Amino acid sequence: MSKKPVKQSLMVAALASSFGIFISKTLGLLYYSPLSALAGESNMAFYSITYTYYDILLKISSAGIPFAIAALVARYYVKEDYKTVLLVKKLGISLIMGLSFIVALIFLFASGPLAAQSMGAAASAEDIAHLRVLFLILVIAVILVPFLSALRGYYQGLKRLDLYGSSQALEQFVRVFFILLLAFITVKILKLDSIYAIYCAMAAAAIAALFTIFFFLFMTKEDDRHINELIRTQEKPAVAAKLLIIELISLGIPYLTISFLGSICPLINTTFFLDTATKAGMDMEYAKLSMGILQANCNKLASIPQVLTLGFSVGLVPFLVETLEQKDYKKLGKQIIQIIDTVLFILIPIIIVFVVFARDIYFIMYGNSNLDLSTRLFRVSNVYAFTDTIAPILSSIMITLRFRNEAVIALIGSILIKLATFFVFVRIFGAQGMTYSSALSSAILIVAYLLILKKKFNISFVKTIRRSVFILAAALIAIVPVGALASLVPCSYTSRLLDILRMMPFGIIIVVLYYLVSAKLGLPQVIFGIKKVTPKELLKRFRG
Repeated sequence: MSKKPVKQSLMVAALASSFGIFISKTLGLLYYSPLSALAGESNMAFYSITYTYYDILLKISSAGIPFAIAALVARYYVKEDYKTVLLVKKLGISLIMGLSFIVALIFLFASGPLAAQSMGAAASAEDIAHLRVLFLILVIAVILVPFLSALRGYYQGLKRLDLYGSSQALEQFVRVFFILLLAFITVKILKLDSIYAIYCAMAAAAIAALFTIFFFLFMTKEDDRHINELIRTQEKPAVAAKLLIIELISLGIPYLTISFLGSICPLINTTFFLDTATKAGMDMEYAKLSMGILQANCNKLASIPQVLTLGFSVGLVPFLVETLEQKDYKKLGKQIIQIIDTVLFILIPIIIVFVVFARDIYFIMYGNSNLDLSTRLFRVSNVYAFTDTIAPILSSIMITLRFRNEAVIALIGSILIKLATFFVFVRIFGAQGMTYSSALSSAILIVAYLLILKKKFNISFVKTIRRSVFILAAALIAIVPVGALASLVPCSYTSRLLDILRMMPFGIIIVVLYYLVSAKLGLPQVIFGIKKVTPKELLKRFRG
């Protein structure tokens, strides 16, 4: 690390971290199909339920401390208070480890009742036992992963977003490797029950976290040495540890609250869907299959556009904190607009591709088992994929700009909408009802956030709305005719390789058309500030 903070624009940093996370998510997609084959599609419902709790437990265990570490490190680094920067790291890690042990212990004792509730009244004792074993395996990861998150938060605050993204990719690579290796050994060689493939998938999360922690300790020696050198030249003392703990908690608890509230919608789906669907007359096995497809398979595919959520949420924190400290509210408004415009420019065409080519994409990833049902569910799930990509980015902006009370109120309102619509929608629409109720609640949340930001900073989103219409038009012009052309090329859906070869030229045509049409409409010029729109210039901008 150089002796001065790395000079990056917010967009370059956000896109850089997004790219690293994109690699991570791509690796995550690659293992999913073989895991589903080894475990069986019905067992993927166990995977979905366990990972929903995993996500919530990590948020509780972290208590928003990684975000608080990043924000405080960025603040004190700008002030050249390096002693406080290092003290924030030590205190943050201590807090997060203590809390993760407490959370793990509580979940250990609650695993039995939670397993029974999640599986519903119609579940067998064997199914409940399987889920409880998965919860017990989860406890190990709940201790290790928060520590890794604290390390990421520290180097995020130092704007080492390249390290943040590469560590995400490495962690996923190790996790995928051990998932496939252990699942193959247990199911194919040792001939154990297929549920052991899911056990291995959960155990691999802890193994990957441990491996990535050692990676961080090795790769950041130079960064730590540099901070220590700066500390030796600093005369003023660090901020008192008591005050820093209060700051960590005051930043972390609102973030935890908002993150936890943001997880309520998936938790409602996981906890109540099977019971609600079976009481409405749906067969238990069909309900488990639908839930596995939606909550596991479709969510994995949705994670491709949701890379933007992680990338921008990571990238925006140190930059918005810096601008807020400088009280440059005009620049802050421009940064917010640029974040939203960039996300829409990338997100809208991806979602339309997913809708138009839903059958081919799902088949390539997961094969032709239950393809008709899966295509319908995947196509509908993209409505929520769109809103659930934008809402968390706006949540991060709200937290970073210290509008936590407003964010909490908006989130509580969205949860009430979810609760008011979930049971009705599931009874009317079946499994798709989960998606409709989640999409509606997050769409209203987005509107609430935008109204708050407009009021606080006098930001006008009129031009953003206009640009989103042009982005939609460019995406439709590029994708819909190609989709119609693709439908004329027959596909038997028996060979994934043949379908990949069939889809590749269509994908290239879509990218070229979208580039040409969007450039003609002036979108990259306005969003990225590019005067001359050429492939070389666009690549230069994205590479920074």
